Amino acid sequence: MKSDESLTEDATPLTLATFEDFYRRHYGAVSRYVARRLAPSAHDEVVAATFVVAWRKYSDVSDPSLAWLYRIASYEVAHERRRLSRQPGFDELNDLNLTDTHSLEDVMDVAAAFAQLSESDAELLRLVHWERLSRADVAELLDCSVNTVNVRYHRALARFSSTLHRHLNASDDRAIAKKRPEETP
Repeated sequence: MKSDESLTEDATPLTLATFEDFYRRHYGAVSRYVARRLAPSAHDEVVAATFVVAWRKYSDVSDPSLAWLYRIASYEVAHERRRLSRQPGFDELNDLNLTDTHSLEDVMDVAAAFAQLSESDAELLRLVHWERLSRADVAELLDCSVNTVNVRYHRALARFSSTLHRHLNASDDRAIAKKRPEETP
């Protein structure tokens, strides 16, 4: 733990202009991060809460970065999920960007496989692939070493691949069963 004296030496001075520039540079990335994890109805509130916390803690951090903001946002997303878990809800495909480049069937297959992952595996894959963070930034966000991130990433990717293959094989089996004519006795 840093002493109060070293915090002030390493801290980033906070001015309104400094924070406005920081906000403008990172708002889009934080907004997309939150949008991929929560329903649209919660988006604005969680993004705003993320930047309120960042404003309060900005002066205490030696090098405020996007990874630092993602860490704050992850806490705000978790808080919102806990709040929502106390209410009846519904699932959305927030993790996947539905575009014209992928068929809905493919998107649904990936979403089904992704939903079967543990939260930690899913989050790690989101950070690397959706947020396009470097392994060093992911390590900073998760408060672990880059080597640990690499090991966790490869294991998560293997579990995702296995889950997706099982899901696709099950889908193929169901499609084949539908096409077979029923046997008559």
